[in-house]
Amino acid sequence: MRAYRLVLLGSIAATLPLAPAAAQTVPAEPATAEQEAPAAEGGDLGLDEIIVTGTRTGVSKFETSYAITTVDSLAIAQKAPLGIADLIASTPGIYVESSGGEVGNNVYSRGLPADNYRYLPLLEDGLPVWEEGAGAFTNADEFFRVDATVDSLQIVRGGSASITASNAPGGVVNVLTKRPTSTLQGLVKAEVGDWDHYRVDANVSGPLTDRLSFSVGGFYREDNGLRNPGFTGNQGGQLRIGLNYDFADSGSLFVSYRKLDDKNIFYTAIPLASADKGLPGLDAGTGTLVNTDFARITLPDGNGVFGKRVDLTQGIHTDTDTFTAILNKPLGDGWEVNNRARYTKGFVDFNGLFSSGIATSQQFLSDGFSRILAARPDTVRAVYRDARTGQTVAASALGNQLALTQSIFNTVVDVENVVNDLSVTKKLDTGIGRHTLTGGYYFSHFEQTQNWNWNDIVVEAINRPRYFDIVGLNAAGQQTVALTQGGLLNLHSNLQRFDDDVTINAFYLTDAWQVTPKLRIDLGARYHHVAKEGTIAQTARRNLGDTSTLADDNVLVFTGGTTPYRFKTGQWAFSVGGNYEFSPRVAAFARYSRSFRVTPEFVQWFGGIPVENRIDLVEGGFKYSTRPFSAFVTLFYNKFPNVAFQTIVAGPNGQAQTVNQNAAAESKGVEVELSLRPVDFFDISASGNYQKINYTSFAGQGATGAFDFSGNQIVRQPQVQFSVRPTLRLPGDRVSVFGEAAYTGKRYVDVANTIVLPSYTEVRAGANWKISDALQAQVVATNLFNEVGLTEGNPRAGSIIGVQETAFQGRPIFGRRVRASLTYSF
Repeated sequence: MRAYRLVLLGSIAATLPLAPAAAQTVPAEPATAEQEAPAAEGGDLGLDEIIVTGTRTGVSKFETSYAITTVDSLAIAQKAPLGIADLIASTPGIYVESSGGEVGNNVYSRGLPADNYRYLPLLEDGLPVWEEGAGAFTNADEFFRVDATVDSLQIVRGGSASITASNAPGGVVNVLTKRPTSTLQGLVKAEVGDWDHYRVDANVSGPLTDRLSFSVGGFYREDNGLRNPGFTGNQGGQLRIGLNYDFADSGSLFVSYRKLDDKNIFYTAIPLASADKGLPGLDAGTGTLVNTDFARITLPDGNGVFGKRVDLTQGIHTDTDTFTAILNKPLGDGWEVNNRARYTKGFVDFNGLFSSGIATSQQFLSDGFSRILAARPDTVRAVYRDARTGQTVAASALGNQLALTQSIFNTVVDVENVVNDLSVTKKLDTGIGRHTLTGGYYFSHFEQTQNWNWNDIVVEAINRPRYFDIVGLNAAGQQTVALTQGGLLNLHSNLQRFDDDVTINAFYLTDAWQVTPKLRIDLGARYHHVAKEGTIAQTARRNLGDTSTLADDNVLVFTGGTTPYRFKTGQWAFSVGGNYEFSPRVAAFARYSRSFRVTPEFVQWFGGIPVENRIDLVEGGFKYSTRPFSAFVTLFYNKFPNVAFQTIVAGPNGQAQTVNQNAAAESKGVEVELSLRPVDFFDISASGNYQKINYTSFAGQGATGAFDFSGNQIVRQPQVQFSVRPTLRLPGDRVSVFGEAAYTGKRYVDVANTIVLPSYTEVRAGANWKISDALQAQVVATNLFNEVGLTEGNPRAGSIIGVQETAFQGRPIFGRRVRASLTYSF
């Protein structure tokens, strides 16, 4: 990796001689594609806002030839998001599952059939927060937090994203951060919530000299988590420091450092009485199966020695250092150079409790007795014992008379990533219009080492449950042998180690052709080359030698050997679009793109499809802009002939198995954004989509034989979703009241469409009081009516053909929560 660090340092150093020896004040330059664009506030959809995402020219939202949603600072303040998933949830065409907590959430784009930012990369100031944001246990949102240093968001849906970003057929989410300012300004925000939530955000910026300015900000937060596990579930924060130097003639150099050290509890499915009702003692909105009693547990390491300490109180612990440098330098005569560079190093320590098997407590005990009897014929019965106290517990005394197998996932990922994006732009006039040509070279190299150590534990179905051993007894009441060991049922249900070394070299060319003042045509192409190599650790099964338990009789351990892998591919993406302005109020656009997705490394570890190519994307629509009413309507069609479908299921003896399937799919639909301000003191905005999303080819062999689910609806995503957001400003404009009603339509758990997740509507409300010009207070309530809405169901019991289990398992949205904050600005 040292050679690649030198590449990054060289690219930064190469910009420094451009700084002048003497300083002088120059007029401010207009925003370009490589500079921060100011966010337009108000209820007009921001159609006059300058867009820097999906383009290298910097045009207004009204002029773009693709669908884009913007989120300004006012919308961020009203949304008061706990994570990036909350912030983009109202974007039409994008479906978000934010029920996992602050991080580790799933994002889907226009029916493309896979989750966790797989087709929609998360960018910060135009560069990925982590190159493979859809990798195993490297979800993009684990590398980024929303805080007071965030200015606005620009979300491209489809369109030109696959030309200007890596692996982005579904679009990109680009977070624009606050830059240093020429005047001293800042804010401090203190927030409390009704789940023992305490948080402080701050951001300060100002000048150091007439050309050098600074910014510093971030946040710190502690709370128990939206589902209280009995310990501090979320703890940590983020620090960002930036410096900006304006060159004497024109251009600037911005450098920043971001430290992220944050721990976040992660939630998965819980058992429910039905798809819209929790169980007694396990509330759908607040209940959790994580408990302090087994939060810290000792497990066998990769050699089978009980010396591995797993700590669920650490949650998803991300600890990374990120350095960024952004250069913008006009050279005269229509030439401009832009360079963005980023270096990230650190680790993600992922500790989470995942849902797995479920049975009645009596059936589970009977099955356990059969396994024990086969090993010890002198056994006459089996009993539950509280693994913490050792007391015998009747099967009927387990919570809701259910026994659950829960998987404790411990995955440690060491990461290092170098990214550099260099582009040169030339503006030139021709006989027909004006061209803005941009040629670019994108380089990224990352290394990661992943260590998986997963083990299963037996618990009951109540909030913060006990955990149990299953023990065999002989006729005299003496213990024969246990099925478990310290509450653990399957030791090393999954044991893996992967080392990856990935290099990306991409070249792109775009042309923004302003044919006439009304007609704009955008062309683009990208050649994307990926070279991957790595090793997969070999494992074997071993009896660890404890005769008092069956749990350690067949345990995976590392042999010391590895299996190497190598893969290379070169892929092309093309895009052409046009925008025509019929008047200053009305414009229409259309675009065709052909794209690809080089699949994440975990797909190749388990023999899946390495490339999803020939993705065809067509979109078109119109924009209408006046002060009282604005609309942005888009029609789209996606054809996806080569899907890598992969899921992890429980195999024989509880060992996790990865299943690969191939499929083809298509999606088509309409997306709508509307804004109405009939009077100065009231506005209402709405967004949503209707989409027809189906597998066009999905056939194969399952546990019950051949299947063909062609024509079925794509899993997990709704056909209909919409959000309505009114805002009322009281006389004097000191107090505003705002709200949101978000509807999510019916979805399916499995490809077979046998298990339904019902539709639901979540309501949130808030109020803001401007106490003075410098001080304001805000209160926000989410899920005001405690709606039970499920975002997944029986997720590890059969995602191709669903399994109707003893009790339904689903991951509900969080129950009603209330927060209040006080912000001081200067």
